[in-house]
Amino acid sequence: MTPRRLAPTFLAALLAGPALAADGGPLPGEIVTRIGQIAAVPADARKVPGYAGAWRNADAQDKVLARLAALEARATPPCTDVKVLATVQAAPDLIETRPVRIHHALDRWTVQACGKTREYDVWYRFERNSSQLVVAEHGAGDFQATLDPAYRRLRELAEARRNEERGGMVRWLNLPVPPDSVPAATTGASAGGAWSADFVPLGENGRDWTQLVAVQGLPRSRGAGQALALLEGMQAARARRCGVPAGTVEALGWGDGRQGGETLQTVLICPQVPDTNFAELAVVKAIEGPDYLYVIQRAWRQPAGTLAQVRADGAGPQAAAEAFLAQVRLCNPAVDTAACPAPFPR
Repeated sequence: MTPRRLAPTFLAALLAGPALAADGGPLPGEIVTRIGQIAAVPADARKVPGYAGAWRNADAQDKVLARLAALEARATPPCTDVKVLATVQAAPDLIETRPVRIHHALDRWTVQACGKTREYDVWYRFERNSSQLVVAEHGAGDFQATLDPAYRRLRELAEARRNEERGGMVRWLNLPVPPDSVPAATTGASAGGAWSADFVPLGENGRDWTQLVAVQGLPRSRGAGQALALLEGMQAARARRCGVPAGTVEALGWGDGRQGGETLQTVLICPQVPDTNFAELAVVKAIEGPDYLYVIQRAWRQPAGTLAQVRADGAGPQAAAEAFLAQVRLCNPAVDTAACPAPFPR
């Protein structure tokens, strides 16, 4: 992935920093679309599983892999058989704005080296023309953490998140964004805690698109029925706008004991979007998690027509959208990470 292929909101050229493994040379840029989210990379450019494999560009992954190999080669005894088992976003990202804008991120990489399993902290400090990368065995970077307050705070947040995970109250959202997708619009957490991100095929944008994947997080309400009320409201709004009957909402099941919420799905159809010559359809899934109501859409556009014609012409894309959404689920990292091979950052 190269910067010219994306519409960046922030671009940092990542230079070699004070890593604990010998390494030098520049690390190609990452495109930060919002706090906690890097642009998705094509599947054939992913070098490692998990968060970093889906959201860090391939050259950045290569740089971390090289530093891991250097660290293991200097271990006692030295090891050259190094395999990355998993990568996750270890802590919520931090943004400094004064005196300059700096974005701090912390990944946790789990590595198997000559039969032993170890965890490494991977700290990114994105600052225009002055970025750094630190790779250190988890728990061994105390000296660097003492020197850098942001790194120290990331480690504190990472430990707090790990405690949340151990308590079973954290859920990851599996979101296998299509490999040719790029971010079209993103919003970080608002004052009320809501956030969203849209993805479209390469070469399209948030206004002129043929396919769209949209994900949104809304703070959970205390009462029951939040997902049902939201999807029924979306159906009512679509019916008013497009002059069609409101569709049904299907119950797919309930979450685990801790999650305790519903998973629902519906299909939105507009035979002709007002003032256009195209129809717009979407399959929408709503998942009530312990912290957020997750709303995920797979939408597409096709030629306008009658309701019956649009339904018939959209049967294939609808099946593909439903197959995509069948993979979208919450998993509990305390007991099962295999359910989330494509975790969405949070």
